[in-house]
Order: sequence, then C-alpha cells, then structure tokens
Amino acid sequence: MAAAASEQDLLSGAGHAHEAVAEFIAARAGAARVADSWSSLVRTALSAAARLVGTEGGVWYASGSVGRGDALPGSDLETLFVRADDTMPEAALSHAARVHELLGACGFRGDDNGAVAARARFNRTAREWADAISYWAADPAADRGVVMIGLLADASPITAGPDLRGQAGTAARAQPAALAAMLQDATYVRAHVPSRLRLLTTADDGVDIKLAAVDPVVRISRWAALSCGSDVLSTRARLRDGAGSTYLDSLDARELDKCHAIGSSIRWRVRAARWGAAQSGNHRGEFEDRVDLSVLSPQDRTALRSIGRELNGIRRKLDYLASTSAFSTW
Repeated sequence: MAAAASEQDLLSGAGHAHEAVAEFIAARAGAARVADSWSSLVRTALSAAARLVGTEGGVWYASGSVGRGDALPGSDLETLFVRADDTMPEAALSHAARVHELLGACGFRGDDNGAVAARARFNRTAREWADAISYWAADPAADRGVVMIGLLADASPITAGPDLRGQAGTAARAQPAALAAMLQDATYVRAHVPSRLRLLTTADDGVDIKLAAVDPVVRISRWAALSCGSDVLSTRARLRDGAGSTYLDSLDARELDKCHAIGSSIRWRVRAARWGAAQSGNHRGEFEDRVDLSVLSPQDRTALRSIGRELNGIRRKLDYLASTSAFSTW
C-alpha cells in the first residue's frame, strides 16, 4: 500500500491486508501484536490515499485507536486535518471526503460518530486549531471540549506538521478545569459487566466489551498522561508514565494495565470468531463489541466480571481524590 502507484493498487493492497487477518487468527496472534500491526497498516493506508487523491497543502492525523496503536481489524478511523493558510476550506473538505471515500472502498471506514477530516470541525488551519484548543481547555464543557481534547491527545501525524497533541497537553495542564473534566469523563460509567444477580432479575447478559472493559482504561490512561505531561500514545505506555505520579498509584496502574490486556484479548477473540461469519459476503464487514456472556468461556466471563470490579474500585478512588483536591493545583 505504501508503494501504491494508483487507487487500484491501493485497493489491491488493502484486499491482501484484510486476507492476512485470517492468518493472524489461525496463528492465534495476541491482541497487542494484532493491534500494533493493524494500526500501522491503517495509518499507511491513510497516507497512501491522501497521496493518491492529491495533496491540498495540509497535514493528516490519525486519531482514536488507530492513532494510539490500539486498533483491531474492523475498528473505525478518526482523522484530523491541518490545512494550509492559502487552501480554501471547501477544497480541503472536498479533498478529505475523497480520501475517506477511497479508504472506505479499501475497507477502512471512517468514525461512526463522524470524527473525520471531511467535516469542518476536524479540518482547520494551524491558527484555527490553536485558537480552538485554547477555547476547549478554558471551557471544556462547551462545544464538546472534552471530546476534542481527547481526540487531539490521540492524534498521530501522518507526515510532519504542527504538534497538535503537544498543544492540547500544554493547554489542558494550564487549565485545572480541563484536567478535572477529563477525569470526570474518564470515570463516568458507560457500560457494566452484568452481575449474576442482574442476570437473574433481567435475563440480559449482554455486554459491550469495549465500553465496559477497555475504553475506561483508555480514558484514565489518557487523563493520567495529560496530567503528568507525558506525550506517549499507547495505553500501556501512558499507564507506565503515569504510574507512581501524583495522579496514578503504581498498584492502580498495574491493575489497569492488566485489565486492558485481558479485556483487549477477550475482545479480539470475539472479533476473530466473527471474522468469517459477519462478513456479509466479503471480508470487510463491520464488527460489534457487544456479546452475550453465555457464549463466552467460563474463564472469560470470570475475567470480565473481575475487570468490572477492579475498574469500579479505581473509579471510586479517583473520584474521591478529585473531590479532596489531591491532584496538583485542583
């Protein structure tokens, strides 16, 4: 894909990449290895697509799981774009739309929530990004500031360009309200692992593995990295840098790392099992992270419930410490 001389070359390369997933599954490759390889592959596809469509005097960034290096096959792609001062907004947006159209044809779909450079919110000049970052850090409750800071914190440039991640980190650390809002978002409960009692009362044993077991660790690690000034991207590296700091206890960091590793492994096993069955006739189908606990092995059910308990305890601890102004100048 990196050497693609035409859109057809890129489509062909992407097809081979998707076919290779079956080899990873057959070899029982671990989730961490798969995520690192797939994230790198998608970033390469983005770079190639932008080159083939034609440059518009700007810089592309991959964000979300692809930017962090956490993306599994089937994950969507979040992108940001810094356009040159002399590039018209309409031209930059049209360029981004064509790039994402090509990527979609290659089997790499854009973010389901619309966080893509084909939208004006994610397509700005360097000055516009700098002004927006200052605004979001000063008032994170406005204009989805927490979401935007999070996207910027995960932004990995495809080519050399403005350090959006560094700017976001500096701005957030200068504004106590920004870090407080990021922590509040990180500890907000979006999904539960159903308990045995809940199964008896509701008969609903469905769980979203990403939201219940993986995403909470991603958010806490991002907050810890922003708070302590770390500029690393991967969740594991962020936990390592935050461990033992004012913001994250070493034991908690170790437990979070364990939760992320086990949760990601279970998530990958579920996706791998569905790779052939959920293709709708081809190998580029979308994936769901929701699964019924009853289809998982007893070991995986026990592990997910253990992760749920650990995450609830760490959330409560962080919420309490935030209420006592234990973090820095809060």
